[in-house]
Amino acid sequence: MNSINKDRFFKIFPFFKNTPEPLVQHMLSSARYKTLPGNMLVKLEGDKCEDFVLMLSGEKRIFKMGSTDREITLYEIGSGDICVLNASCILSDTRLPANAATTCKTDILLISARDFLDMIATYAEMRTFVHSHINAGFADIMSLISEVAFGKMDVRLMNYLIEKSTDAKLKKTHHQIAQDLGTSREVVSRLLKDFERQDMLHLSRNSITLKELSISSL
Repeated sequence: MNSINKDRFFKIFPFFKNTPEPLVQHMLSSARYKTLPGNMLVKLEGDKCEDFVLMLSGEKRIFKMGSTDREITLYEIGSGDICVLNASCILSDTRLPANAATTCKTDILLISARDFLDMIATYAEMRTFVHSHINAGFADIMSLISEVAFGKMDVRLMNYLIEKSTDAKLKKTHHQIAQDLGTSREVVSRLLKDFERQDMLHLSRNSITLKELSISSL
């Protein structure tokens, strides 16, 4: 598939069902459909944002990298999302302040920065859609900054395990978890071992099985 029809677009982005028809037509006629492979570095910090990105499927991770090559995930985006830093950079004509990479096969729509700015200037609905996402996204980033600056790492790790697990299982390496939390693999491994000794989880190769995790147990 190298295009998208209106029905699929509305299913992924239901907000636009009640927006002016010319806006939807402008978006679909000007958008370029693109498929990205998994684990691909899509953008580097300092890159210019030449296109506005709409996520159709898959997942991208937006992250910062420190001088010691340690990483911290700012947020992840999936189907029906936009990248708030991408939109903000186009609106302010600034460079991207973070990196972006796919975590799996990902389908996106690309709208040129010029067309995107035309839509923002013309349609209040487009402004509402973008600004609401930007506000929510920056609120999440501020929450992350607060957690990193003031939160205990064991509590942050426990919250992460509960949030990211499916059916009490999480398939990630200690290194991947450390990247997401902005700490070192050694710290994550030590804390996970502590949790295992407390019979709160079971560790196996690249997999974690949760038992009776509870924030109050810390």
